[in-house]
Amino acid sequence: MTYRIWEAQNAGEDTTYLVAMSSVRETYLREEITRGERLMRLVRLVAETSDRNEARRLADCEL
Repeated sequence: MTYRIWEAQNAGEDTTYLVAMSSVRETYLREEITRGERLMRLVRLVAETSDRNEARRLADCEL
C-alpha cells in the first residue's frame, strides 16, 4: 500500500499542516471534501512511501 503526506489547510485558515493517509483513504477524503463534509483542502503532495510508520513520523497527523 502507498502512503502519502500532504500539506493541508483548513477552510478559513492560513496555517498549513502535514497529514498522512493511505492512497485508499485519500480517495474517500477527496469525496468528503467535495461533498463539504471536510472543510479542508489538500495543498500539495510532500512525500510518498510504502512505510506507514515513516508516513506517520513525517506528518503532524494521520487520517
